[in-house]
Amino acid sequence: MEPYSEQDLQYAAEFRDWVHEEVLKKVQAIHPEIKEVVDPHAVDEYFQQVWDYPGAWYPIVAIPEGYKSRKALVDTLVKLTIEKYAK
Repeated sequence: MEPYSEQDLQYAAEFRDWVHEEVLKKVQAIHPEIKEVVDPHAVDEYFQQVWDYPGAWYPIVAIPEGYKSRKALVDTLVKLTIEKYAK
């Protein structure tokens, strides 16, 4: 794990919670009994490194690597959540 500050991790956790709220709304529209989101990503995966002036890498809160958009992340988490609870 990168050496993120406590504040950085708090921001990432808040962003992750925000994503989870959106996922849960979509999931509960289909299965109201589901109360928890399945997310295989740890909080520290909600960062991306950005090269910025003066020539250094900086972490920013963002969707985990491998997703083209926030919508793609939300759709994937909805699918994973429904699959887990459908068993």
